[in-house]
Amino acid sequence: MNVQAVSALLAALLIMAIGASVLLRDRSARSYVSFATFTFVVSTWHIATFIEMATDSPWWRWVALWPAATIPPTAIAFFRQFLSQPSIGGPHRPPRVTLAWTLLAYAGLVYGAVIYPIHESNWFLLPFGAYVFGGLYRCVYDMYVQYRAVQKRVEKARIRYLALGGFVATTLALTDVLPRFGVAWPTVGNVLSILYLYFISQTLFRSRLIDVNELVGKMAVLVSLVVLLSAVYSLLLSWVGGGQQGIYLLNALVASFVILILFEPVRSRLENGINRWLLRQRHEMRGRLEALRRELATVVAMPDLIDRVVTALEESRRVTDAAVFLLDPDGAGFDRSGHFGARPLDRLEAGAARAFVDRLRTGYLDLDLVRRELASLPADAPADRREALAATIATCEQLTAGLVFPFLGTAETEQGPWLLGFLTIRDDRAEGAFDLDDVDVFRALASQAARVIESSQAYERVKERDRLAALGEMSAGLAHEIRNPLGAIKGAAQLLVGPDRKPLPLGPESAEFIDIILEEVDRLNNVVSRFLDYARADRGEGGRPQPIDLNHVVKKVVTLISSAPEAKAVDVRVRYDEQLPKVVADPEALVQVFLNLGLNAVQAMPDGGTLEILTTRRRRSRLGYGQFAEVRLRDTGHGIAADKLPKLFIPFYTTKARGTGLGLAIAQRIVSQSGGTIEVRSTPGAGSTFSVFLPVAPGTPAQATITGQMTNPLLPPRAEPEPADETPVVDLPRGTA
Repeated sequence: MNVQAVSALLAALLIMAIGASVLLRDRSARSYVSFATFTFVVSTWHIATFIEMATDSPWWRWVALWPAATIPPTAIAFFRQFLSQPSIGGPHRPPRVTLAWTLLAYAGLVYGAVIYPIHESNWFLLPFGAYVFGGLYRCVYDMYVQYRAVQKRVEKARIRYLALGGFVATTLALTDVLPRFGVAWPTVGNVLSILYLYFISQTLFRSRLIDVNELVGKMAVLVSLVVLLSAVYSLLLSWVGGGQQGIYLLNALVASFVILILFEPVRSRLENGINRWLLRQRHEMRGRLEALRRELATVVAMPDLIDRVVTALEESRRVTDAAVFLLDPDGAGFDRSGHFGARPLDRLEAGAARAFVDRLRTGYLDLDLVRRELASLPADAPADRREALAATIATCEQLTAGLVFPFLGTAETEQGPWLLGFLTIRDDRAEGAFDLDDVDVFRALASQAARVIESSQAYERVKERDRLAALGEMSAGLAHEIRNPLGAIKGAAQLLVGPDRKPLPLGPESAEFIDIILEEVDRLNNVVSRFLDYARADRGEGGRPQPIDLNHVVKKVVTLISSAPEAKAVDVRVRYDEQLPKVVADPEALVQVFLNLGLNAVQAMPDGGTLEILTTRRRRSRLGYGQFAEVRLRDTGHGIAADKLPKLFIPFYTTKARGTGLGLAIAQRIVSQSGGTIEVRSTPGAGSTFSVFLPVAPGTPAQATITGQMTNPLLPPRAEPEPADETPVVDLPRGTA
């Protein structure tokens, strides 16, 4: 019997054992059943191959081709099921195309058995081999596609290892057919296939992908156990010679009992020792978490906090499962806000987990310590004490938590500190994976997170208060704008009716009252139209954004401003930057923005003055650093008081006698939807400057820009740099464009 036959037999037995171990874990999980099916098919192929090599039977050669033809669909079905798990996030796709090729291969085998033995010819075996290994390479390709789609760095690395291992195992398995053609080649494909399948089985057990360190640890544990078992058998059976079959069987029985007795404690010690040695990234993890604590000082938004904490723990490679739970607004329970690894409960009801919550208020919770405390209770211990510890352990197991760290607020309740939420952590690879120094790091992280949660909640309360205040001001402004015309309309209508409520004959005075009614109705219609414009800008309705040249938009606006009657006494000066990059926006909406700002500036100079409009480039705005196109409108009017600047963009707030207060609010909405911002500087008695910043269109080549100045409408005006001298200047005479 050659080495290829022995290799096939051993591969069949080991792969069968791997599949059975997965199926015994959980037969209800679809990925487990799919993996077991795949391994059983591969094992059946190896068994048939072994029999065919041992007997050199053409019939067994034909039988071995049947499980070989079944390998591609079962492999693709498993890997697609595996990649579609929530922890990986791939799409679920059935192998429909592969099944068609499988049926074609089955038909060829039936034809070979009934009509003509085509399965013995190379012109059938070569396409058949391409079909089998092509299906396996398709699995590798699916993993590569998912690797490209995954965003998290840790998951990308792990899927890359899976895809690379699958490619190597498939390629070496393909080389195992070389000895059939007379080529001397070691049978290493079966060995790599066994290791790779064992690796995948471990990922299924732990509900996540294993990294390289853990894979090495598993292999080291497996090799160590094999050496130990071999040593036990060798010691007990080495003296058995030929003709002593009874003694051989007796010693084999004794050796099996010894191995079964020693296996579990030896395996546990080996796993803990090797994993502790391989997972000594304590310094790296502590440094990462300390850096995270410093970063959290600048975090305000809750989603940002959760994402940073979960990502840092996952990338530390010291934690296999973690989750963040936050108290709901009603205080009735804790909702899971983020996690990785094994999926814990979506929600923990505070009432049902009272013992767990009360324990957390006193400090962090260690599951191992709670178990020891429960085991060490005396027989006469109070029953409620025993029940509380048992309930706490059950809750930790539901949360897949080994350590739980509370987010304690500064407020106090009758039960103790206010519990804002908690962080669960577990390393399921080794017992006691975290020492006291690690616990201190986690506790400090939880304390910092609690401060961020309180700050975020305070910030949200301030935002809600400001929103309600703005809504109140907007409602008051809208009511004022509507009540004034209604009062005029009512007064004119009463005069038309007369004191006895009979219509008066029409005359010159009646015509004047009718004009008042029509004027005020138009005013009401204008208020409602402007309000609808504001609502439309909030919904993002309007034209389609497109790359536009701001200079063309500004030229059109200058023409409209200069033709306005109130601009007759205003000197309009325009300065264009001919190298101004394009922006993406709705051109008609921007015309509305700049026309509103320009007319406001003109109306601020009733006795005449100068309106300067310029376009330029900036590298900085209130939005931060980047490439921006700026349109600046500067007037020499009466200016705006400092206390009124923060209210300029509030709907229905106006400094004019008959303004609606919606023009600037609409302009701000339009600019914000284009990704830009409006900045205001003003000095009472000296004039105002409105600057509109819009981000440069993507793909625009970076050019030399003029260094801008960060502005704040709440601060006093500061000197601002002028555009470059080479920018052409156009001085328009009064009343012309």
